Amino acid sequence: MDQILDRARRAVSASASHPLYLRLAEALAPTLAEDGAGTLPSARALAVEIGLNRATVTAAYRELARRGLLALRPGRPGRRPAAHAEPAPAGFEPPAGGIDLARYAPDRELLPAGQVFRWLGVGEGEGEGVAQYGSAWGYQPLRGWLAARLASFGVPAAADRVLLTGGVQHALDLLLRALARPGDTVLVEDPTYPGLPPLLALHQVRVVGIPVHRDGVRPAEVAALLRQERPLLAILTPTLHNPSGLVLGEENRRELLRLLRGRGVQVVEELFDPALVSDGEVPPPLAALDPAVVAVGSFSKALFPGLRVGWVAGPAELLERVAAVKSSADLGGSPFLEAAAWTLCRRGVFDDQLARLRGAARARLEIVLAALAHAPKGVAWSVPRGGFSLLVTLPPGWSSRAVAARAGERGVWVLPGPAMSVSGRDDVVRLAYAAVGGERLEEGMRGFCAALEPGRGPLPLV
Repeated sequence: MDQILDRARRAVSASASHPLYLRLAEALAPTLAEDGAGTLPSARALAVEIGLNRATVTAAYRELARRGLLALRPGRPGRRPAAHAEPAPAGFEPPAGGIDLARYAPDRELLPAGQVFRWLGVGEGEGEGVAQYGSAWGYQPLRGWLAARLASFGVPAAADRVLLTGGVQHALDLLLRALARPGDTVLVEDPTYPGLPPLLALHQVRVVGIPVHRDGVRPAEVAALLRQERPLLAILTPTLHNPSGLVLGEENRRELLRLLRGRGVQVVEELFDPALVSDGEVPPPLAALDPAVVAVGSFSKALFPGLRVGWVAGPAELLERVAAVKSSADLGGSPFLEAAAWTLCRRGVFDDQLARLRGAARARLEIVLAALAHAPKGVAWSVPRGGFSLLVTLPPGWSSRAVAARAGERGVWVLPGPAMSVSGRDDVVRLAYAAVGGERLEEGMRGFCAALEPGRGPLPLV
């Protein structure tokens, strides 16, 4: 077995122009030709051991079977004996040479022709693999890359403890399906990102908001809530909270975990990449401070929203439940999109984009803060340490909906509190500067600040 793994790893790391699955097949062929050679590990087991997509290993095994060196059968592929092999029992993979009339998926002839998959940096066999239905767990190389990235933040992750999703919203939806039932209590920051309240409503859970202040969430208020409530889950974003852009300090992080875990609450952390923080040190993620925390994230903010690839990382038993839900709900993710994300990561595009975003966010934030310095007395705001939004808090008696309406009359659109609050807070506004910068952002801030000065006294509640 050690010899097989050694040859397989050398094939993966070797620099060559021909497809990876062929390099792997050629590396394993001598082992099968040697006298006394035993069976190979299953495609899944070998893929996990050497950090490849299972489809690549399967393509290599099929190539060895085509050469007459291997007899494929469900489980562990064995060396083809000199005599005729007994027919293998039917399974997901038909025997070598069998005619597959069971699987509703295209063969190579029906896949797109030409260089469609070449830009991904995968060979012919791998291209065929990413064009097929994928595993519910996701594309193995990307899971390995994410595990390494999480480990660099102190999060104890391995490829088998990372499950790929269609983004953070999909990840949270799967977690709620796996863990929560209608009527269960869930704690969330208030305000939060605008996509979360409708998702929680869809699952019919009872939502309790943790107020977000200019300095973030306060553990004392969480302690008070826990004396009144028995929550099942708490969904938190301690780094670059949306909409405030705040980064919670390490002492507060540890105190929150002590309070929540002491009451048996499952903590779910939306984990923004720390490289997006442009100001100061970033405390360890909650998932680094407590291995029971489930972390979710995506490439939507760091690369681009159209790349709908996200992830869940956490305890193995919990991920098994999530994988079962995912398999039932959507059969599997998109290996093509997941391979595209992996390619962008390993080619350095991900790191380059993080650096670009960090610089752009800081420049745009300075424009916003300079304009807010002239806001009316009583208007306050968070000071983000990264990301692309901040939270404006209005004086007592003012309405965020009225502010948003006045800004809209001036051609400036902002998000009022009720659109992002689980309690209907009408005293906060989200100012996002992701969609516009430069002179247009300056113009927009002038319009927003004008909306704060109606000239007829305090803005009324509406």
